[in-house]
Amino acid sequence: MSMNFGIIIAFMLGLLALYVGATELISSKKSKGEVLVFPRNAMPKRDRRANDEEAGQNKAGMLSEKSAQQEAREVAGIQRQTAIFHWENVIYDIKIKKEERRILDHVSGWVKPGTLTCLMGVSGAGKTTLLDVLASRVTMGVIDGEMLVDGRPRDDSFQRKTGYVQQQDLHLSTSTVREALRFSALLRQPAKVPRQEKLDYVEEVLKLLEMDTYANAVVGVLGEGLNVEQRKRLTIGVELVAKP
Repeated sequence: MSMNFGIIIAFMLGLLALYVGATELISSKKSKGEVLVFPRNAMPKRDRRANDEEAGQNKAGMLSEKSAQQEAREVAGIQRQTAIFHWENVIYDIKIKKEERRILDHVSGWVKPGTLTCLMGVSGAGKTTLLDVLASRVTMGVIDGEMLVDGRPRDDSFQRKTGYVQQQDLHLSTSTVREALRFSALLRQPAKVPRQEKLDYVEEVLKLLEMDTYANAVVGVLGEGLNVEQRKRLTIGVELVAKP
């Protein structure tokens, strides 16, 4: 018994010595700040003015009124929305363990085009559930109530015609920003739209979201690729290029 105990102690001391020695010889990967990664020969050319701006020079007044008007004309191709989305007395019931539960109870509201609408509530109030119901993204339960676009009931193509940006930013890490937007535009816009028109629309969205400076950057992973803000802009852009 005492011999077995001694073997266990020796084994523990040996593992401890091995672990301490390994920590001295093997260094962990050094942390580094977020950096953009570009494919070979795709690094954008930076002139002296761009470097001076990054160094902290005041950029006020550098954009003249003429150039501002020109930029406004360049993004004029972005499709404007005029439809009013309205829902009234929306009810959502699901069955949990043979028990009926009402998740949404007579919820009403409306969204006016060109405005920012904020949906607020405590945790668990049903904010995400309401958005999923309005976007026709629930696959279980019973939904009741009216959901209208310009006073008319939604058709079967409503989900395809709307853009829904989720909280998670899921993108292919090996693609570039422009490739991700083009992939979405080519697949989600109607087949009757010419290919070149789809690609031109992608460039308009890049300018609108101010992503043209890193359009050729690889999505990558956090720390070696787009940062959190740039990823969210890409997620929004993927929905916009579909012309929802």
